[in-house]
Amino acid sequence: MDTNFKRSVNRAISLMGTPADYKNYISIKIKPSKGGCCCFHCWPHTWNSVNKYIYPFGPLEDEGDVLLSKNDAKYVLECHESGPEIILYIGLGTAAILFAKSIVELITVLLKALQKEERKCPGNLKIIRRRQIKGQIEEEEIMEINIPLSKDTIEKLNDNVKNAIINTDIWPDAR
Repeated sequence: MDTNFKRSVNRAISLMGTPADYKNYISIKIKPSKGGCCCFHCWPHTWNSVNKYIYPFGPLEDEGDVLLSKNDAKYVLECHESGPEIILYIGLGTAAILFAKSIVELITVLLKALQKEERKCPGNLKIIRRRQIKGQIEEEEIMEINIPLSKDTIEKLNDNVKNAIINTDIWPDAR
């Protein structure tokens, strides 16, 4: 199993108090298409905006993680040099649509702050979904986003993230 995925899920398990059943977790990773650092030192304004958005659940610190509860959905946000990661646990009975709404809001806050305030803003970002299937980690690109954002891109992001979360075989009654 991919050790980075397992490590992220293990941190989420400790914060959420959820079972260590890796197949019931989804990771949404945001990373620059051509690499680069996404830490607090390289993206200080972006992470400041994210901390304002997640209040009172934070603050999130460099290379740290935080348990969030937004729109009746609980999930974990992690800061990595390679890019932010959001960990969802499916087994809590939370409706998939609530997860999608929360995740899209958080990603939009992050992207808008990034394009508005950072000198080291990448031109393109990838949003990746990772999950375990039959003991193996499946990684799927949800979409690539060009900076600056457009209204159409945000609408497409909403649709693509919703589909990436809902269209899995692990959601009970998601469709």
